[in-house]
Amino acid sequence: MPEQVPQAPPWIDTETFRLPDSCFFRQSAPKNLIVLHATASSTARSVYETWKSPANGRVATAYVVERDGRIFQTFPPECWAYHLGMRERNPGHYNDRRSIGIEIVNPGPLRPDPDGGDTLNWWPKNFREPWCRASETKKYVRRDYRGYKFYATYTPEQQEAVRRLVEHLCRRFGIPALLPPAERRPVCDPAFFCRFEGIAAHQNFRSDKLDVGPAWSWDSLLPAAAQKLPKAA
Repeated sequence: MPEQVPQAPPWIDTETFRLPDSCFFRQSAPKNLIVLHATASSTARSVYETWKSPANGRVATAYVVERDGRIFQTFPPECWAYHLGMRERNPGHYNDRRSIGIEIVNPGPLRPDPDGGDTLNWWPKNFREPWCRASETKKYVRRDYRGYKFYATYTPEQQEAVRRLVEHLCRRFGIPALLPPAERRPVCDPAFFCRFEGIAAHQNFRSDKLDVGPAWSWDSLLPAAAQKLPKAA
C-alpha cells in the first residue's frame, strides 16, 4: 500500500500558484534543511509567472510568502527543484534535494534615487523604480551588506507566517528546528552550511546572493527553533 502524503493545513494555499509538474522534480527526497529566500519582486504572482515559464528550467521553491502573510505552496514539499544555484559542494544537487525552499516576497536592496529625489528605489529600470520615501524609516533598514546600504523590510505578517510555516515543516519532516550561530547567519560558508541541518538562508550558500539579507529578523524564528520538534505522525 503506497505511503499517504499528509495534506497541507488549511492556512496554506495549494491551488492558486500550483506549478505544472514540468517545473519541478516529482521525486521525493528526505529533508533536513529549510532555506529562506527573498524574491527580489513585489508580488508572489510575479515569481510564479517566472517559474512556470518553459524556459525557466525547474528553478522554484515549494513555498512563497506574500507581503500580507499569505502562504502559497507551488509544489509538494517532499519533491524538489533547483533553488540554490550552487556549482560546487553540491554533487547531484544534493543540497537542493535535501532542502525545502521558502521565498519571501521582498524587493531586496534599495538605492537612493539617482536623480536626487526623496525616494529609495529598487532594481527595475536600473534602480529607478520607487519603493518608499527616505523619511519612511519603518520600510527599510540601513546596513552595509554585500555592496548595498539599504534593504526593504519584511512585514510583521510575513515574519509570523514564515515562523508558522517553518514550525509546521520541521514537525512534518523531522527537520531539526535549529538556527545557525548568530555570527554565521550573514556569511557565506558552504563548508559549514553544506553539513548544516536546520534553518538557513540563500546568502549562506552563495556570496553573490543577498537573501534574506539584513532586514530579516532571525529572532522571529526563535519560538520555532527553541527545541528539536518531534516528527508529526
